[in-house]
Amino acid sequence: MEVFGTIKDNNIFLPSIPYQVRFNCKDGGIFIGGNEPSHRKSNPNDKIEISIIKVAKFFGNLGETTNSVWMQLFFVASPNVKPEILPLNTVCVAYIKKKSISNLNNTVTDIMSRKIEPATGIFLVSFNKEISKKGAYFSINFDWKERKTKVEKDQLNIIQEFWNVNHQNLMDLDGTRDMIDVSNLSAQEVNNLINQAKYSQLTNDEEKQLTSGN
Repeated sequence: MEVFGTIKDNNIFLPSIPYQVRFNCKDGGIFIGGNEPSHRKSNPNDKIEISIIKVAKFFGNLGETTNSVWMQLFFVASPNVKPEILPLNTVCVAYIKKKSISNLNNTVTDIMSRKIEPATGIFLVSFNKEISKKGAYFSINFDWKERKTKVEKDQLNIIQEFWNVNHQNLMDLDGTRDMIDVSNLSAQEVNNLINQAKYSQLTNDEEKQLTSGN
């Protein structure tokens, strides 16, 4: 009996809802299913190897963070990752913002400057401790390496086969329900959205103050 389908060997599995991964910038680490210690799958200094198969930019609200620019990452765990951390060859989705986006962009630019397609290699995710006016937090660091072992190269082949057929089906409707896709907008257009959101928030706050005053 197959109720939820099957995961075939040597294939990329795309769940009906992508496997939700939280890159936790408050506590530093990969978390699955929540923020409690029981949901922690990695520590800040651990380097978790992933293959990024799609990126997109969104603007909007996610969790307790509002009116922010987000980068959506679809990825699969590398063969070197223990299944207790992330399921092998299963499509996962996560979101990053601010400095973490800059860290990824810098790594990607460095790789591309060497005439290499970053998606052919493996990204190593870890967490950097940062200090801001609001206190300590973690940004996400992205190192990168070329595939060397046979199992790593074999995985790239099945990722390519999967991407050729399914790249247009990589969507996370739940995670982006309060966002809009800004992948094809210019930097100025995105900045206009941010300014409009700030203005709307200020206007709403002023209206609330006037209402409460009455």
